[in-house]
Amino acid sequence: MRRVVLLGAGHAHLHVIAQAEQLVRRGAEVVVVAPDDFWYSGLATGVLAGQYEPALDVVDVGALAARAGGRFVRDLATAIDPGARRVTLASGATLDYDLLSLDVGSEVPAEAIPGAAAHAIPVKPLSNLIRVRRDLEARWGRGERPAVVVVGGGSSGCEVAAATAELAVRRGATARITLLADSHRVLPTIPGTRGIARALERRGIRIRTGEAVTSIAPDHVRTASGTESAFDVLVLATGLAPPPLLRRSGLPTDEAGAVLTGRELRACGDATVFGAGDCIAFEGRPLPRIGVHAVRQAPVLLHNLAAALGGGSPRDYRPQLRALLILNLGDGTGLATWGPFTWRGRAAFWLKDRIDRRWLASFALDSAAATATIRDRTT
Repeated sequence: MRRVVLLGAGHAHLHVIAQAEQLVRRGAEVVVVAPDDFWYSGLATGVLAGQYEPALDVVDVGALAARAGGRFVRDLATAIDPGARRVTLASGATLDYDLLSLDVGSEVPAEAIPGAAAHAIPVKPLSNLIRVRRDLEARWGRGERPAVVVVGGGSSGCEVAAATAELAVRRGATARITLLADSHRVLPTIPGTRGIARALERRGIRIRTGEAVTSIAPDHVRTASGTESAFDVLVLATGLAPPPLLRRSGLPTDEAGAVLTGRELRACGDATVFGAGDCIAFEGRPLPRIGVHAVRQAPVLLHNLAAALGGGSPRDYRPQLRALLILNLGDGTGLATWGPFTWRGRAAFWLKDRIDRRWLASFALDSAAATATIRDRTT
C-alpha cells in the first residue's frame, strides 16, 4: 500500500479529503496532517463581527477524512525530507510518504516587527479571530472600553477593523479602534476604494495612513514617524507569507518561500510532491492569496494525485484571469471587485454570504447539516 500524505487542511485539500476514496480505491493509504480543523476564511471576519457563530465556520477534518477512508493526524509538521520522503511532526513522530501534497496555507510573518510575536494576535490561524471576539466580549462584560489597534491597511486589516466596530454595535458596547496602514491609503491594491476610508471613519474607526509600525511593546505600538498608539488588543494583519517549513525543506522555492510548481501542481524537480493554495508559486509566480484559486485547483490536484497512483494522464491547472473578491464590511454591506470593477452595498454582502454558505455546505457531514448551513440566517 502506498501512502499519500496531505500536509495541511486548506481549501484545496478539503476537497481532496472529502473525495479521498478515489485515492483509497487505487490502493493508497491517505493520511491528513494538520494542527487544527478547517476554519473558513470567507466567514472568519463575520464570526468576529458577531454575524455568525463559530460553529458555522468550522469543518471537522477528522470526521471528513474518516468518512472517505482516510486518517487524520492532529499535529504540526516541523520538517520535510524530500530525499527520504519523510515528514517529521512536532510530537516527534515521523511519516514516510510515497506522495506528498502541500496545502499548508500562509501565515503573518510576526518576526518582521520586533515585539509582534509576543504582544500581537495575527489574523492567521483564523481561529485567532475567535480569540479576539471572546477577549473583547469579556472586557465589555467587565465594563471596559478597550483600545483596539489593527496593523495593516489591506483587505484583512480593513475587514478586521470593520468587524470589530460591528461587534461593538451588536453588544451595545464601545471600542476605540485604530487602523494603521504603512501605505498612502487603505486597500491600495484595489481600484476605486477611496470611499472606504470615509465609510470606516464614519463608524468610529480612526485611520492613520503612511504609518509603518517599527516596534511593539506590551501596551503600545511605535511607528516610523515616532508616534505611539496604546492598545488593549492588537491584531496583526500585515500581509501573508508561506510557512518557513517549506524553505527549510530543500524543495525549490521562490524568494518568499513558496514551493515552485508547474501547471500540474507538481513541485519542480520532485515528482512525488504536489501543492496548492497560498504555499505554492504557480509556474514561478505566486497567484493572489485568495481562496478562489485553491478552490479551483482542488479538482486538478485530486485528479493528478490519482493519476500518479494509477498511471493516468495528469491535467493542467489554468488560473482564471479575473477572480471575484468580496470583502465583508461588517455592517451588512460588502465590497466586491472583479478586475477593474468595484461596487459596494448590501447586494454584495448577500452574494458573498450565499457563495460562502453553499461552499461550506458541500462539506457538511450529513444532509441535515448541509440544509442548516444554507438556511441559517446571520445572528
